[in-house]
Amino acid sequence: MAAVAWTRLGGPGEVRWAQVGDAATIAAGTAGGQFYLRRRTGAGWRWEFLGVPPGAENVPDAALVPVDGSDGVVPVVVGGDVKAWLRPPGAATPWTALFGPAPDVEPRFSTVSGDASAIRQGAGLRHTLVISSPAGRPWIRQGLHPDAVWFPIAVNTDWVAWDLSTVFASIAPGSDPQPHVFALASDRESLEFRFKVAIPENSLWTWIDPVGSVPGFMSALTVTAFLDGSGRLQACAVPMPFNGTADMLIGSGRDWRMFDLGQPDAPGDSGFIVSAVVVAKGPDPRPGEPVIMARALNNVWTRTLTGGWQDLGATPSDVDLTSAVEITTADGRERVLTAGISRDADLWTLETDAGGARWEVHGLPGSVTSIVGAYHDSPEPDSSALPVAISVLDENGALWNGRVLGRPGTGLMDPGAGFIGRFEFWTHHGRPAPGVTCTAGVGLFAFPKGTPPGGTWIFTIGSDGHLWARTADRAENWTWVDHGAPPGRSINAGVPPISLRKPPFASPIVHVLADDGRLWMRSRTDNGWLWTDRGVPPGQLIFDIVGAQPAGSATGRFTVAAAITGDGHLWLNLPEGATSRWIDLRTPAPTEKIVAGIGVSDVSVPNGSATLGIVVLGSPSGQVWSHRWSPDGTSQWTAHGRPADARPRGAIGTMQDPGNPAASLIAVIGIDQQLWLTSTTGGGWSRWDPPSPTTTITSGRLENLLHGLPCAMVLDSRHRVHVVTPAPH
Repeated sequence: MAAVAWTRLGGPGEVRWAQVGDAATIAAGTAGGQFYLRRRTGAGWRWEFLGVPPGAENVPDAALVPVDGSDGVVPVVVGGDVKAWLRPPGAATPWTALFGPAPDVEPRFSTVSGDASAIRQGAGLRHTLVISSPAGRPWIRQGLHPDAVWFPIAVNTDWVAWDLSTVFASIAPGSDPQPHVFALASDRESLEFRFKVAIPENSLWTWIDPVGSVPGFMSALTVTAFLDGSGRLQACAVPMPFNGTADMLIGSGRDWRMFDLGQPDAPGDSGFIVSAVVVAKGPDPRPGEPVIMARALNNVWTRTLTGGWQDLGATPSDVDLTSAVEITTADGRERVLTAGISRDADLWTLETDAGGARWEVHGLPGSVTSIVGAYHDSPEPDSSALPVAISVLDENGALWNGRVLGRPGTGLMDPGAGFIGRFEFWTHHGRPAPGVTCTAGVGLFAFPKGTPPGGTWIFTIGSDGHLWARTADRAENWTWVDHGAPPGRSINAGVPPISLRKPPFASPIVHVLADDGRLWMRSRTDNGWLWTDRGVPPGQLIFDIVGAQPAGSATGRFTVAAAITGDGHLWLNLPEGATSRWIDLRTPAPTEKIVAGIGVSDVSVPNGSATLGIVVLGSPSGQVWSHRWSPDGTSQWTAHGRPADARPRGAIGTMQDPGNPAASLIAVIGIDQQLWLTSTTGGGWSRWDPPSPTTTITSGRLENLLHGLPCAMVLDSRHRVHVVTPAPH
């Protein structure tokens, strides 16, 4: 086993927050800032992609509330642009603008958060919305009607709000319910944390401190309303624990009391509470004490205000609880539906009733389906780190770029270590055009940053059969460019672009396989982009393109593309005047056929002639073969055996070995679904084991990054992206 480093990048669909609305609806936000609903139907649960509102780059928070005229609950989301939006089902315009606070005049201090609440009054519903601005200032809006406006809730000291929640409660016995706004706040200078509650008094909002200062950091809180024994509507707030115990703040108006619920009576530290939420009772609260759901190390527990702790059993995958709601099933049974997020960023639910507890894993939406490639991105000012952009496609047919930092000689930094912000790691490039999705990645070409004329091209195949490129100019303004397809044809596959010239005269050249079984080339001339038909080998059709590389001879540089035909032969395509010619490299042995390509790379040889290393998979032997070819006629097949003495499951790629330019590195997925590498110089296969033995690999790409570091970018069976490199010395 080789000494390697695995850097987990995850995926843009990993769940970052989740909010339960009712028995059939859960709102979720992802690492890529996209908004999803998890809906329960008669056929089971399904993901519904809602994306982001117009003009917003991400959705950091949302609430689910009932709305007059709609069945179930409707999402009210807060965009990263600090504007609120309603997403009513079936509306002609998907997003209804609820606008937002005035721009801050103070510097950004915290993340944007928001909440919405509803209560039934008479025949209708009354709503309150709150938003905490980036400067930590609280704002409120009463109602969803178009003429409602946002007002600041003035603060009497210099504090900032980290999280806001709102609920209706009666300020005095017998009075109509009024909105109460809860804030987790800290002093702007000392960062001393406090609970704050805003209540309406004499047409003004008044902030009160229901308890003293809080000795620690609180990240979030959940709230609900409940009817107490006298029939008064009271508010209840539960903060995320900071000291291993659960607390419950109960009251209304100026009358508040904090209850210390302690810890479950469990052996050792197993009663230490790490997450806790109050169970929401909805817009029509029924009598009954508030209920808390809590995770204490490895188990989930529940209790009421005056009852004792009840053990609901172990939590799978270290699930932290985020939200809970009371539900009533069709047969009239009462349950609690709780949402949580696992350590691996999957969504989970827990349904509990008198019959016990049932966990269900929902995974993540927008899973990564393939890796397109990687390139060096623009460096940060005054930073010695070198950013690497990794392009991937998701199951919705959208393109994403992940950004991770690294340094030559030391490798990549863990993106979870705080070097990159919450929504700064994944950039959403979306789909090529309305009605067109990305069906496969081709590869990318990027100028070294700072090298004129600059530019980046990320090539994909669209669902319309066209070649598309997400293209950036030197100023990094991104656009989708439709490169079309050869006349009357559709594109089936392609290989990463190459260039015959070096910067600043470089330009991408893409080789693709069309549905006519012919090789086509997309390149740029002084007159613009054009398609060139490179034809087919005599009497054959192509079923796979292995790769392409530039080569050179005394007459100049030219493109070389390697392809596999239906008879199992390996062929090379070279330009010849205005057309091209094909060279049959045949097969490694009379009984062997070539069944898949792995890649093509440059290699250096003592006489200095241009030489290519072409790597393929043979059958029936199931072993990897390389063919070394140069324009002077040198041609040689070499067998490299099989990793784990079995036929590989798939190809990762090949590249020139930075440590030995005369050799190629070969990366494949073994029969054990692990990453295996070898060199064309021999020495056998080496397995690059993941930290967890349960991690298995489904696909990937091999790249030379950080100026000479072999990087295998792999996708695991759970749709997470990893970068695997040799361990730094």
